[in-house]
Amino acid sequence: MMKTKQWAALISICAMLTMFSVGLVEAANGTLNVRFKYKDPTTGVERFLSNGFLYLHSATKPPPMEKFFSKADYIGSTFTTYATGQPIPQSIPEGTYYIRITQRANVPPTDPNKLGPPQTGDFTWSQTAPITIVAGQILDLGTIYAIPFGSSPITITGTVRNMSGAPVSGRYVRAQTVPCLADGYNNNINQCGPVKDLALQPTDANGKYTLVLRDPGTYYIYTSPCISTDSREYTGNVCTYTPAPTNPVTVKIRDTKTVDMVGY
Repeated sequence: MMKTKQWAALISICAMLTMFSVGLVEAANGTLNVRFKYKDPTTGVERFLSNGFLYLHSATKPPPMEKFFSKADYIGSTFTTYATGQPIPQSIPEGTYYIRITQRANVPPTDPNKLGPPQTGDFTWSQTAPITIVAGQILDLGTIYAIPFGSSPITITGTVRNMSGAPVSGRYVRAQTVPCLADGYNNNINQCGPVKDLALQPTDANGKYTLVLRDPGTYYIYTSPCISTDSREYTGNVCTYTPAPTNPVTVKIRDTKTVDMVGY
């Protein structure tokens, strides 16, 4: 049997190893600071929001959290700010994340269903560009402004003009989740992606169009005289598509973006 002194020595070694391992874990964390506010669109009055939740989803795991509200890999369940706007630092494991912050409007912080995707009336903020947490460093996002979550659609609007600057009517505009491939005479196998008509609308008499999208994310916008996605390039092909100059276009919930194009 192991003697008392031997047990004591073993316990001491285990304690040192535990302290060392804890130190490694702490060293692998970075700090996130953010000030969460809401600005009343009618009065212009601003106030800090407290008792919110911080959701982080690893950017190495598709799809982005904000496209389908995928499960978060990290949740800061006590994320809050003081009335003065002084943030409470969040210790976050090192990595690159998609981020969302939500303050529940109709669910108390003590409710077992307090976590999860935003619901109508919740104050929420997110961004599609990932953030990067570096061990031992502070990432300060500054002051961010929440908006009430609702069912309002995402819209992309704009005007299609010809080379002379005149509006073009009846020109089809569509949004794709993947770019169109143009490979000349080789029978383009992409044909502008698996979902050809994700959003498709013709321009009106003034060359204007409006695309309504359900999901936030990144889209490729194209215009063509034809509904068809025939994108082969050759002389006389009237169905040749023209990409938006700002491709790709990234939109969030309730975004309205303007994308103007020149159609050939």
